[in-house]
Amino acid sequence: HSAFSNSVEMCEFISELRRLSDGKPVGIKLCLGHTSEFVELVRAFVDTGIHPDFITVDGAEGGTGAAPPEFSNTIGTPLNEALSFVHATLVGAGLRDPNDKSK
Repeated sequence: HSAFSNSVEMCEFISELRRLSDGKPVGIKLCLGHTSEFVELVRAFVDTGIHPDFITVDGAEGGTGAAPPEFSNTIGTPLNEALSFVHATLVGAGLRDPNDKSK
């Protein structure tokens, strides 16, 4: 994204969006690729104290089918595995209730 180039800058961007929207919920959407990148992002959430109000996770299975087959078949993590990883990482960082899988 042109508004940020690293995880901390993304957190600052989330904060700015929240300010500009008068506190309305701000979320991000991601397809889990390299798990280390998501761990780095969560570390930035913890270090800055800034995190999105919600995270939408897409699976590697693709949504609209608009992506070329070589992308949708080789990039990203399948949805169930991605959801489990994202949930566990957020719980481990203290950013999510371990018993709440509904959000």
